[in-house]
Amino acid sequence: MSSPDAPSTHKQAVMAALQWGLVQAFLLDTLGRFLRNYFRATTDAFFPPGWVTSIQVAALLGLLIGGIGGYQWITSGRAATSTSAHSTRVVFIGSLLVGWALAIVPTMTFQWMLGDQLFTRPYFVLPTLTAVSVFLGAYLLAYRVDTEWYRNCRSRLLGAVTGAFVGLMLGIIGFIAYGGYLAATETNYSVSGAPGIVIAVSLCAIAGYVLSDTERSADRSVEFIVLLILSLVILNLVTALTMAALSAVGLPPLGFSSSFILPLLSSVLALGLASYLAYGVKTTIYQRITGRL
Repeated sequence: MSSPDAPSTHKQAVMAALQWGLVQAFLLDTLGRFLRNYFRATTDAFFPPGWVTSIQVAALLGLLIGGIGGYQWITSGRAATSTSAHSTRVVFIGSLLVGWALAIVPTMTFQWMLGDQLFTRPYFVLPTLTAVSVFLGAYLLAYRVDTEWYRNCRSRLLGAVTGAFVGLMLGIIGFIAYGGYLAATETNYSVSGAPGIVIAVSLCAIAGYVLSDTERSADRSVEFIVLLILSLVILNLVTALTMAALSAVGLPPLGFSSSFILPLLSSVLALGLASYLAYGVKTTIYQRITGRL
């Protein structure tokens, strides 16, 4: 039975569904990426076979099927519904999402150092090893790390993660803006965004680690991360649907420049919206979703 102060069964079921769904989607996506890189490294074909692409597409189906299984797992009474069990699931979900999103940074670092060799043998396995490290890290942090240690380090860890996300967003925004400038001015110059993004992430992560030393700052960091991810997903989905709708009726949005302007706008809006809601309005969306006080 749930303890009196445990979150509601519905919220626990939602978190379990998200955990199971994310694990399924993560594993399928990682397998698909590994096979895609394998075929690129071992054959002359740039694009992998269709069944490899289908595995990555099936990640969305895995998210749905896993979510249904996780929800039933809780509601059928076969899983622990204590406060500590719920908190463990929340930590695992957050760690996996954050690691999954930030895994692009070490991949960019490898590409910066290796160039096109990243997609040759044996280096093509590096992105997969990064993904495996993310999964193991999320598992260890949630299920093996002492809760007292995590509680003491929580503010610093979340501050570093928040800084890393800010650096990643600033690096991407800067790269898109600079790429758009080169295209608009017809400047024939090849540029890689990897060095700038990696440096921005590293510096901002250090700044976030240093500046976050209180429980209150940790709560705001979690709120910012959740809002940023939600904002990016929603805005990018709206942008993609808008572009598809306009193209379907024969009205390409803003012509060629839309490929730069729309992603730039959605990134800037997501960063601004998440910052305003987390630190200005000081919303509590994270607590409402997870049921954690």
